[in-house]
Amino acid sequence: MINYFQNYFELKVLKLSDIKLHEATEAVRRTRVFDRISEAKYLNNPIIVGKYDNELILLDGANRYSSIKSLGCKLIIAQIINYKSHKTVLDVWNHLVYDLRLEEVKEFCRKNRISFKHIAYSAGKKILDKNFHHILVTDTAGTDTILIDLSKNFKKCLQQLSAIGELYFTKYSFDRSESEIKITELRKFTRKKGVLFVYPRFQKSHIVKIAKNNLRVPAGITRHLIHNRVLHVRYLVKHLKEVGNLEKKNEAFLKEITAKIDDNKVRQYNESVIIFDE
Repeated sequence: MINYFQNYFELKVLKLSDIKLHEATEAVRRTRVFDRISEAKYLNNPIIVGKYDNELILLDGANRYSSIKSLGCKLIIAQIINYKSHKTVLDVWNHLVYDLRLEEVKEFCRKNRISFKHIAYSAGKKILDKNFHHILVTDTAGTDTILIDLSKNFKKCLQQLSAIGELYFTKYSFDRSESEIKITELRKFTRKKGVLFVYPRFQKSHIVKIAKNNLRVPAGITRHLIHNRVLHVRYLVKHLKEVGNLEKKNEAFLKEITAKIDDNKVRQYNESVIIFDE
């Protein structure tokens, strides 16, 4: 990589208190991340923070943020991006929940007076693509699909999303599914029975509103596609414990990153990458 990395990415040490959150953490993943960081004594990847006017909004890394905070840290390393840039794309993760029956979802809706209707998957997907206040839920067998109606009140809508997520977050295992995966492919290749939750697609304006008002999207629904995402930058956790002279810490951090670039220890990949977590 050429040594003009300001054109490619911006890395900084930031105060946790200066960053606004937009999504909740996920208990199982958070515990795993916490254990990994506390054992390694390093934070291995920067969180992603979007700059929007004078706000710094956490876009990706809520579990790392929460883990670092739980370890008594006041600082964190972050990659800062321009949230207004067209290169920063907001997509959605769908959730493929294993062993959950669609009937349980229906019963939850009935108990909580959330309306739903039976619908063909293709028809429901068209409605969801044009209207925010819905969730499409289908079984992997392809025998039943429902369209759930969410409140038009934004705050209540978020509460309903969170309540639906609680149906399975700690009770069932699930995978995140990219929105571009076709339902026919998913049904063909999935090796377990379950249901797919197709979530509404948030807009950037929603994320800014949520962060500014201290609200939360359930964990693992918003999917930010980051241009030139930086990985494998290690930073000692003990140096994140106290703020100290933040300007000097950032100068030292910048010097360290520059040295790695000069030593040809940085590579840029333009192709898509598949990563296996430990």
